[in-house]
Amino acid sequence: MGHAILLVLMLSQDVPPSPPALDPPAWALADPYGWERAECSPLVRKDATLEACQVRVRTQLSAALGDALLADLRPGVIQDCRQVPSDTGGYQVQCGAPPRASRAGPDLDEQICDTRPRAQAQGGVAWVEDCRPASGRSQDGGLSLRLFGDDD
Repeated sequence: MGHAILLVLMLSQDVPPSPPALDPPAWALADPYGWERAECSPLVRKDATLEACQVRVRTQLSAALGDALLADLRPGVIQDCRQVPSDTGGYQVQCGAPPRASRAGPDLDEQICDTRPRAQAQGGVAWVEDCRPASGRSQDGGLSLRLFGDDD
């Protein structure tokens, strides 16, 4: 019965309303990027998502600064944002699809592999697989000698 009374007492308590949105301090109006970084740090925002925090902070800044707010900080839909290294050695937030770098794929050559027995120095036989390119050209880029004629 003691648990039932405790449960009723817990349910009858009023849940305090969430704190109202505060106006940003004067330094936040001078450095809106710094205010966003400070407010949206994982240590400050706790369980809120980064996107929700950015929308809240940008709405506060928009209300305080109006048209003086930089275009990058105007509230709107924020999605697909991530930190990327900047030219100055730090990080910047980039939103949208990541740029695709066109890299050449690996040079895949068909291989011819032979498995052969090889005598061991300690006695016995070990099976060794030797592979070479099917085109006949050397993969290691090491020394090569032409003994008879051209390779063309």
